[in-house]
Amino acid sequence: MTEFSKDLLRQKLVQCAEALSLLTQTREIGTVEYFRKNPDVYHAVCYRFVTGIEALFDIGQIILASRGLHATSERDIGALLAREKVIPDDLASRLTSMYGFRNRLVHAYGTLDDAKVAEFLAKNLDDMATLLSVAKKALADND
Repeated sequence: MTEFSKDLLRQKLVQCAEALSLLTQTREIGTVEYFRKNPDVYHAVCYRFVTGIEALFDIGQIILASRGLHATSERDIGALLAREKVIPDDLASRLTSMYGFRNRLVHAYGTLDDAKVAEFLAKNLDDMATLLSVAKKALADND
């Protein structure tokens, strides 16, 4: 991995870790009812998901590039990481689901279901944390 790639990976790790930290702080209160009463918090959570998930996909591309690979679509990143034995198949599948969730956040914002956001907040932060740990290990292995 080049020094430029390592620096970029570090930046993306920080970006994802910050988003994950803020999401984790919100997880306990992030119910549908709370979001409906506090739309500013709801919108902040949506934005944090976008930045965190996009950072994870950027991280995946950097790891793949260090192996001479490039996913032509974000949807393919998880499968390639699994093929390279960077992450297990089940986590790759959940990463692909994150891609779909991120697309809903970005492209269908006005029609986004706040219940889905609350559910994703309650159930998917551990996957984001696991992917972040994998990326930190990849960086450490290349230092």
